[in-house]
Amino acid sequence: MPYAVASVALVVTGAVTFTLASWRISGRAPVLVAAQPIAAGQVIGGSDVRTVNVGASEGLDLVASIDASKVVGHVAAVPLAPGTLLTTHMVGTSDFPPAGQSVVGVALKAGTFPPRLGVGDRVNVWPGPNEAVVPNGTAAAAPLAAGAVVTSVGAADSLGTSVVTMLVDAQSAPKVSQAPSLSVVEIAPNAAGQP
Repeated sequence: MPYAVASVALVVTGAVTFTLASWRISGRAPVLVAAQPIAAGQVIGGSDVRTVNVGASEGLDLVASIDASKVVGHVAAVPLAPGTLLTTHMVGTSDFPPAGQSVVGVALKAGTFPPRLGVGDRVNVWPGPNEAVVPNGTAAAAPLAAGAVVTSVGAADSLGTSVVTMLVDAQSAPKVSQAPSLSVVEIAPNAAGQP
């Protein structure tokens, strides 16, 4: 019996040593990423994360897959888009939204936003089709909110309306929340820094 226990211990120790050595040699290590959108304030579950192998500097403080307990079961401090590499700074007391910004939830009808709109997408928010023309008959010159970031997209109801939450600057929040209807236009990734 003692030999069997010693044999199992040796096999486990050898496997762990081999795994650690292969990570060091390859320069890649298994770390956790968000598997699906995670809202700020949401408790992170095991199905919300997955493992990927990456080569990264230790200074990034990424969460290794063997340290999943550092994030799983904890509250997300910020919204996390799928594929986000997780760090321990992303969990804990929610410090979201940042100062000077607000989260606004709006009901958007089908056709007024891109069908593949997702968490993390940057968008411009415009008046809806019926409000897009100002009283003098010209089109609105500027969006109600420029460079807003989508924080959640709800499933469409029976009428095709989805509730979408966005992070917008605090000055734009009242204009967006009080508009009778809205249209959302996604900003192309290469134009994200453009107004």
